[in-house]
Amino acid sequence: MLILRYGVTGFGPAPSVSKTEFRDRCYSMFHKKIFKFIGGETGKSFYECIIKDKDDKFHILLNAQYPFLAFTAHRKLDILYLPFIEIPEIAKPLSQYYEILSPAQLNEPFIYTKKGRKIRVKNKNKLHHEELQQIAYWESETVGEVVFNFYD
Repeated sequence: MLILRYGVTGFGPAPSVSKTEFRDRCYSMFHKKIFKFIGGETGKSFYECIIKDKDDKFHILLNAQYPFLAFTAHRKLDILYLPFIEIPEIAKPLSQYYEILSPAQLNEPFIYTKKGRKIRVKNKNKLHHEELQQIAYWESETVGEVVFNFYD
């Protein structure tokens, strides 16, 4: 499956995923376990639902362009590092709506070279030039940092 699709970064035309549907699914599945729902901030390419389960918290991330979903360990929201984790029991019911991306997929190094205005990417991708410029500017190092980014 191709993850680095045209528009996945939020730059340029791309399909979009419904924030409302994601929020509603989270509320219907997790009821009172939702600690916070975050969506639509400028410069953020994903929606985020923070779940509190017993004494533990984790985050569910959904790319705003494509139905790519991932989980991270709890972190402060102003921290740009995303510690991707697997949560199979949560992933299973969500997989009927979204493509669940694994930590291995997301932690894959994003490898590119830049020569003048030309940017060449080693990873399989369909990214357009504007996206590649943003990736180079923000110095994204992994596929996860490209898909779930804080570019503004």
